[in-house]
Amino acid sequence: MPRLPRPWAIPRTASTPASLVPRIPRDAARFEIDSVTDSTATFRVREARWVRPGLSSYVVDPAQRDGLVARLRIITRDGESATALVTGQVSRVKSDHFLLVVRPEPRWWQSRLFWAGSVLGVTFGAGGVAVSR
Repeated sequence: MPRLPRPWAIPRTASTPASLVPRIPRDAARFEIDSVTDSTATFRVREARWVRPGLSSYVVDPAQRDGLVARLRIITRDGESATALVTGQVSRVKSDHFLLVVRPEPRWWQSRLFWAGSVLGVTFGAGGVAVSR
């Protein structure tokens, strides 16, 4: 899947094509907001064990075709719930909005491709050593 450029790398001009403006990925996990304060939102993460402090998230309004309401950063996770701090908002966050969290990419050593390549490399290396003797 091609990666979008980082938001700070795109100059904000009127001539910037719409295809280059970063968007929330379609595969972002969707969570219901349980409670909202002036600057935080609490939501249930249930079985999403990958949700952790530091991840970016977005609040969207389903009545406005998932229009962006606010950007948040997850600050705590307590068992089955997490709290996110509002870092920027277009309008007030309400409990009838939804929170979207983009799943982080796995680290290089957690990738199946890395381990498959390692096993294949060791196999060919051992086979080459066995043939040369």
